[in-house]
Order: sequence, then structure tokens, then C-alpha cells
Amino acid sequence: MNIGLLKEHKVEEFRVALLPLQVKELIENGHIVFVEEDAGIHAGYTDHQYQDQGAIIGQKSEILKKAKLILKVKAPLDFEYDDYNKDHIVFTYFHFDENILPEKIQQLIQSGFTGISYEWVEDDGKYPLLEPMSQLTGYLFAQKSVELVTHHKGILCGKYEDYLKPAQVLIIGLGTIGLSALKYFLDNHITVTILDKHIHTINDRINHRFQTHDLDYIKEHTIECIPFNNDIPQQSKTNLEKIIANFDIILNCAVRRPDLPKSKLEYLIDVTMVKAMEPGSVICDTTACDKDLIETCISSEKVNHFDVIFDVVHFNCDHIPSSVGRSASELLTSRTFPFILDIAEKGLAETARMKKPLYNGIVCCQGKITHQYIAQKKGFKFFEFYDLI
Repeated sequence: MNIGLLKEHKVEEFRVALLPLQVKELIENGHIVFVEEDAGIHAGYTDHQYQDQGAIIGQKSEILKKAKLILKVKAPLDFEYDDYNKDHIVFTYFHFDENILPEKIQQLIQSGFTGISYEWVEDDGKYPLLEPMSQLTGYLFAQKSVELVTHHKGILCGKYEDYLKPAQVLIIGLGTIGLSALKYFLDNHITVTILDKHIHTINDRINHRFQTHDLDYIKEHTIECIPFNNDIPQQSKTNLEKIIANFDIILNCAVRRPDLPKSKLEYLIDVTMVKAMEPGSVICDTTACDKDLIETCISSEKVNHFDVIFDVVHFNCDHIPSSVGRSASELLTSRTFPFILDIAEKGLAETARMKKPLYNGIVCCQGKITHQYIAQKKGFKFFEFYDLI
């Protein structure tokens, strides 16, 4: 199969979707790999390194003509919408379920290419291509929030000496992102409060993630736990409202599920609550969902951009793993490459039949939406992938 690796054009996107040694393996298996000029430069991989492994370096227009499987990291931008045709298989993060408008989705997919979305490759409730980036996201948001509160509030966050008062942090949602953030804060002796739907499983989740055995993290680190009741979310919001001024840093690491529509709870943290926070405090929505659970949070493409709203620092980068482009590329491609190799060897249809997780990631084909959740959320008719090919 002819495979094309494209350069990223999103603002400050420094990851790359294929490494030179992976190019070598594909070529050794009889495939041809085309690499757009400088595709890997920001992740620390030069054109010469790709050439040394047998890749053909070229312009994007040439690659799009010759390659069938197109590899990227981020969703195509507006000016890239016309790049793909019905013969292309595009493997990348599409994020069709997030901030993109339905009309933009339709404009992108109308050429008929088949799209596989990294974030929807799912294996029994786990998302192996999303997980490593989510892990990085938690660490990096925690690190950046400490940097920002140190600068804007003038405090050393960790209790490194007995006379120091540690920063107070609220983590909303203890999933993959939240667990990474928690580890960062605990390792730096910062006091943490967790708001979560299932507080009785918090210790189990921490032990499972970090491969420890029956440790009581809550007791050892004096973690305060606040239950979020999905049935009466307004009560949970009221309880948070009473203590929100105590926190130097708030990280939202939770996404809104279908069982918590806006009609049930418009915002967990609204403007009034943000205004109650102390000047120089930091608030982040790590999920990059605009004005979703937090009324004042809008995502940004720039990895170091922040806004000061009502004297509270807002940092909401929508692709923070890019700030460590090489590490992120190594982690991401370690998960994507087995799928890439299978598609190249067997074709998409057979691979998807053999590997249900990959089938779950197919989001569009022949101008139709082939992912049920995206179709439901964005108002499209759902089509079964195998009915279209």
C-alpha cells in the first residue's frame, strides 16, 4: 500500500503521525511511504532521517495523488478540506463530537474519503489511541497551572517546608486526565480536593492506574472528596459554590455525558462562582469543551495562551500534548502503528472485521457518518460502514 505522512498545520502542533523507524518497518514489508517535507521537524525528526529509512520526501500535492492511507495527528483545517478524495483513508484525530459545527463536518466529508478517528478506536470501554495523550494532558495541565498560579498569585505551591502553606487544588473528574494531574500534585506536596461521581472507588482507581496495592491515598495525602450526584446536580453545584473561593487551582477533567444535558445542569461553575475566586487563581478545562461545564472556559490553539477573566487566569489549550512534541509522538505512534501496519497489509475492510476496536473508530465513508454517537450528537443520519463499501 502507498502511505502518506502529512505535515501538521494547526497552530503550534508539533507532533508527527509516523516515526522514521516505523517507516523502515513498513518499507521492509513491501509498502511505499511518502513523507511531506518537514513533517517531523518539530518532533525532532528530519527529512534525512526519514529518507535514510527509505521514505520518499515530497510535496503534499504529490503525496495526495500517490498515497491511499493518509496519516495525520490533528483534524484537517478549513483549507485542507479539499485535500482528500473518495479513494483516501485518513487516519487522525477528527473530534467530530466536540466543538466543530455539523455544517463543517459535512463540508469536510463530502469528498467521500474514509475517516478513522484516533479517539474513537475503542476496545471494551477503553480508548487506546486517546489514553496516552490523555495521560500527558493531565501532567501538562497540572504543571502549567502551577506555573501560572506561581506567577500570578505569588505562591510556591508545594509544602516543601513546614512553614509553607500548600496550594489548594480542585480536580473535577478522576478519569485518565484527572489521575495524571493528581499524581503531579501529590508528588509536589500540594493539597488536593476531588469532585467525582464515584468517590467510593477513588482509591481503587489510583491503585490500578499506578500499579500500587491497596494503598489508602485519601488518608495518606489527606485528600478531600466531594460527591457529585448526577440525579441532583444542582445540589452538588451549590456545595461547590460554598467552597470555591478556597481553591488556588481548579482543573476540570470531566466531560459532559448524555445523562447530564444542559437542561439538567447548564454549568457546574458559572460566572458568579468564577468571580468568587481569589485574584490570580487559575482555572482550566482540560477537555477543551467550550463553555461546557465551566461558563468562562474557551479552548485555545496556542500552547501558552491564557486569558485573565474576572482576575482569574484561564488556561485552556486544546492540544497541550503538542508542547512535548517528541514524547507525545513516540507515545501516540506506539499505539497507532500496529493498526497502520494491519491496514497496509490487509486493507481497511478486512482489518476492521478482524479488529473491532478499529471498526469502532471509522467515523465517515462516502460522505456519510458511520459513527452512531457522532450522528446522534450532531444530527446526522447514521450509516453502517459495511453497507457503504
